[in-house]
Amino acid sequence: MNLTTNADRVMMFCILASMAIFDAFSTLLSIFKKGVFVDQKSLLMQKTNRELKAMLVGVEKISKLNKKQLVDLILLS
Repeated sequence: MNLTTNADRVMMFCILASMAIFDAFSTLLSIFKKGVFVDQKSLLMQKTNRELKAMLVGVEKISKLNKKQLVDLILLS
């Protein structure tokens, strides 16, 4: 009886450990898709001009700039 409960505990530990390792590995792989290596310029190009101008609060003479110029200005600051 004692041998069976120890074997059950070991098996449960192995299952839980493998699930934790799989979860950690899948999280590491999702970094490439979700965030760290995302091009900031392309991310900013998806925003509207109004949102870009809101990011440049306090910068003068931005009212006549186009989207590409606004993105370049944000990346420089």
